[in-house]
Formats: sequence, C-alpha cells, structure tokens
Amino acid sequence: MSPTEELLRRASDDNNSTDSSSGGVVNNGTVGTPSCALDATVDGQRVYSPDSVPGKECAEALPPVFPFNEVRIRSPDDSLRLTFMPYGASVKEVYVKDREGAWQDVILGFDNATNYGTDTAHNYFGPVVGRYANRIKNGTFELDGKTYKTPLNENNVDTLHGGKEGYDRASWQIKSLNDSSVEFMHTDPDGNQGFPGEVNTTVTYTLERNASWSIRMHATASKKTPLMLSSHVYWNLNPQSFNASSDARPILDHVVHMPYVTKYIKTDGILIPTGETPKVDGTAYDFRQAATLRSKFDQTEGVCGTGCQGWDSCWVEDAGHPQQSPSMEVYSPDSGIKLSITTNQEAWQIYTTAGLNGPTKASIPRKRAHGGDGSLDKIYENYSAMVIEAEDWIDAINNPEWGRNQIYGEGRDYQWEAKYQFSTVDQNGKDM
Repeated sequence: MSPTEELLRRASDDNNSTDSSSGGVVNNGTVGTPSCALDATVDGQRVYSPDSVPGKECAEALPPVFPFNEVRIRSPDDSLRLTFMPYGASVKEVYVKDREGAWQDVILGFDNATNYGTDTAHNYFGPVVGRYANRIKNGTFELDGKTYKTPLNENNVDTLHGGKEGYDRASWQIKSLNDSSVEFMHTDPDGNQGFPGEVNTTVTYTLERNASWSIRMHATASKKTPLMLSSHVYWNLNPQSFNASSDARPILDHVVHMPYVTKYIKTDGILIPTGETPKVDGTAYDFRQAATLRSKFDQTEGVCGTGCQGWDSCWVEDAGHPQQSPSMEVYSPDSGIKLSITTNQEAWQIYTTAGLNGPTKASIPRKRAHGGDGSLDKIYENYSAMVIEAEDWIDAINNPEWGRNQIYGEGRDYQWEAKYQFSTVDQNGKDM
C-alpha cells in the first residue's frame, strides 16, 4: 500500500471516531496552518497526516481537541465529502466534484480548527445559528405581556443570531455517528441570553447518493419561547475564483434563481425590518427568473445597509408553494457546480459578503484548498462568497402584523428541514 493510500485509509477510518488525533491543527492559537501538517493531497482534497503531532515531523502543530475535533463523513457513493465540528455543530468543508470531475471545497472557513473559536471578526463560518437567527430589534421582544431583553451584540443596538453566546458558540455533543451521517445535540438553559425556557436541539447531517446533503433540526422547549434556527454557510461554487484580483467580486458571477419569491422584507440602515414587505417586481430582489448577481448589483446601493452595496436581505415566498421543488438554485457558469435547495422554510436571507474584509473586520486567511498559504498574505476578499440562510421571516416576533407564529414550547416542537442537491451544468445552466 502506498503512503497516499494509507493516508486515505486512515482518514476513512477516522469517520467512525471522534478521537482528537484525527485532522486539523492548532498553530499556537494563531491563524493559518503549518505546512508540515499537510503532507498529502488526493484528488485535490487535502488529507491530514495522523502522525502530525508534537515530537514527530510537525512539532509546532497540535491535534485539535473537543469541541474543535473534526468529524468527516462521506456519501455512500463518495459523491460528497464533508467535515464537521462539535463547535457550533459547524460544517468546515464541503467537497463536491466540478464539471471536469475535480474535487472542490465550496465553502469558506479556516484550516486551523481552533480559529473558529478565536476569530475576533466572528463571521459565523458554517454553524447552526440560534436560538433566534438574524436580528432582534433593540434586543427586546414581548411574550404573554412580559418584555424580554437579549444581548445587544451588533452595533450595540440589536441582537444578532441569538446573542453573544448563541448556538454558534456552543459545544454541541455528538449523539450518533456513522460513515455518512452525524447527529449533534445541544441544551440551551432557561434564561440564557435572556430567552425564556430550556431548549433541547438536535441537528442531523446526512449524506446520500448522487451528491445530496440533508439537514434536519428539531427543538423542544420547556416554556414558550421564540425559536428560529438556520445553517449559516458561506458558499462559493467556483473556488478557483479566489485567485482573482481583490476587486473582482467573484461571487457576483453566480447565477441565482428563486422561483417562488414574491416579496422582500424592507430594512433600515442597520438592517432592522421596517415592517414593510414590498413586491420584488422590477427591483434588485427579483430573481424569479435566473440571473447573475452582477446583473442587478448596480441597483443595490444601500440595500445591505447604509453605505453598503450588495445584499444582506430577506426574501419571502408565496404561502403554499410546492415544498418538494427547489425554491433556491445557485450555480457557477465557470465551475459548472449547481446547488438546488428544497426546504420547509418560507424565507431566505442572502448576504453577499460586502463586509467580509474591511476596517471593522479582521482579515481572514484563505484555506489552502482556496489558494491560501497559511498566512494573511492571501485572504478572503469582500464579495467572494454568499451566505444562504433558509429560515422564517426575520424579526417577526417584533412585527405581529405579519401573522407569523415563531413561539414554540408547551407541546409545539420546532422543525427545520432542507435538502442540498449538487449537480453539474454547462455554462448556460443546462444539466449535464
């Protein structure tokens, strides 16, 4: 057996173990990855050497421990290869084949697993966000005549993704694990971040044949409480575009199709809903026909906040649309990778990363799979990815006129489901 084949065998064996010796490194608590910890690449996918520990060939690297230990699973036909961590129940890598049959990691993140916990920019790379995703105006809401206050962790005026210690910062437990599926669980105590009731949540990630990835979230609450969860992943379906110039804005070349969206939620300069839900007709929000983001980009001045261009916006769908048909499709004409999402949720939040790198954010080193070199010389630039969150209407707990019921507990469980189907298309978006 060759050294490369042995590494693949060990990596495959690691799928059935959560031992801290499998994968990833800690580089003295800093960004980047020591090159000596990456001594093999197979079909474009990096494979960590399990021997990369102190006292051996990579003395400066330490294997990550819980909750930063990596859990790798593959689909039964090896059409998808994903890596997760208990920290935030986060997805760290999504490998899928492009039009030419080459493996591509299509999500942003860190090579150094511990950076997910030390990242001062707190970009929410790949976790479950909650207990209430997106923003809560003024960090307050009323429930049964009582006013609750949640942390003002964005702009010191609103709550973002559940507060300072949301589900993305939690150390989830592994409930079950096999070669193609992992289930995480988390208990959120009564009163945490100001929310009433203890909430017990499970999230199950399952890889299926033909490049299909399903996510199921289930939560129960001991008291009535607002709940809205989502998966917060930064997508770029053409990772080769990371090597373009810093002003290339590569995500804008992705083609987006939202066939069932008819309205959007209007927001103010700090992205808090105003209560208005205008129609998308003739606006920068109209993707009922497939179009590149770039084709509507010039119409988006101020859409993602005061002085911002691009989207950080919530689209809402017609009630009763067919949930078995994809309600969000995105593809890259360059790589040929297409993502089609079906879900039981009725809104989409899309963020085109206008603020990924800037004066108020720390620069993020690119993964080596994205052309990074383990340093801050090669970083993720603005407009290099898009976050796609399937969820309910944002801040509906402060907009009762919308008629959304986001209160759970006392016999009402929370259910979130989505299926991410990958395929390949030609440059015009036709199936191959």
